[in-house]
Amino acid sequence: MPERDVRSWSCLIDGYAKSGNYGDAMAVFEKMRTSGPKANEVTMTSLVDMYAKCGAVEEAFAVFRGVSLRKSDVLIWNAMIGGLATHGLVKESLDLYTEMQIVGIKPDEITFLCLLSACAHGGLVKQASCFFEGLGKNGMTAKTEHYACMVDVMARAGQVAEAYQFLCQMPVEPTASMLGALLSGCMNHRKLDLAELVGKKLIELDPEHAGRYIGLSNVYAIGRRWDEARIMREAMEHRGVKKTPGYSFLEMSGAHHRFIAHDESHPSSEHIYTMLSFIVSQMQLGGVLNEGQEHRL
Repeated sequence: MPERDVRSWSCLIDGYAKSGNYGDAMAVFEKMRTSGPKANEVTMTSLVDMYAKCGAVEEAFAVFRGVSLRKSDVLIWNAMIGGLATHGLVKESLDLYTEMQIVGIKPDEITFLCLLSACAHGGLVKQASCFFEGLGKNGMTAKTEHYACMVDVMARAGQVAEAYQFLCQMPVEPTASMLGALLSGCMNHRKLDLAELVGKKLIELDPEHAGRYIGLSNVYAIGRRWDEARIMREAMEHRGVKKTPGYSFLEMSGAHHRFIAHDESHPSSEHIYTMLSFIVSQMQLGGVLNEGQEHRL
């Protein structure tokens, strides 16, 4: 690249941050500080977003506070408010929004999305309703994501009947994520009749997704409706829908390692399972784990 200006550096940092490559993002930023142009507000927003997403909230705040109010914009405020909300720092997130209003930064649709997310983490249904109404008061129109957040807020708080009514009255079509949030709320609060209804709608909406069948099967299992749970699993197999196994990533010394349940493909599997057995035995000795629970680890 013949010329590397602040925009190109910022775009590279932002790209790495949004794709989850935080180490690469930091490496580019450090190189920019030593041999590149001076960082601008776009660069700082990307850094706030990156730090917040990887859980380094204090570092995110340090970068955020390092940007002068004159140069700050709604983007960096959104990144900080959203980062706090993601990590369950509800009061801090809402307090920062209050500060944002005081200094005269006008909120946008993303701001309200971040605020609704904070309310979902904090079970603040009334506050969420006020923010949702605030969209219209600020000349904005609620989008699918805002409706999804409202469903999530009510479902998490146990107001699943109200969430279902809200969902039915929306001017937009329900999405799988909305129904999934409602199903989760119904199961957590043992509203199994509504959970069954929502589970069936999810399968109608997304018939090729294995998780939809498993979700409804779990609803039946919780209600001890074993035959229906079995039938649902068989329906998934009959349609040829395959469940993608979940996996975990672990980073050690800059190298990424991937694991699935009962995985023995890793070259250090023998040592890993030896250590796991030792941890389980120590937990049992300390009374943390009961006999028979070790199969869950």
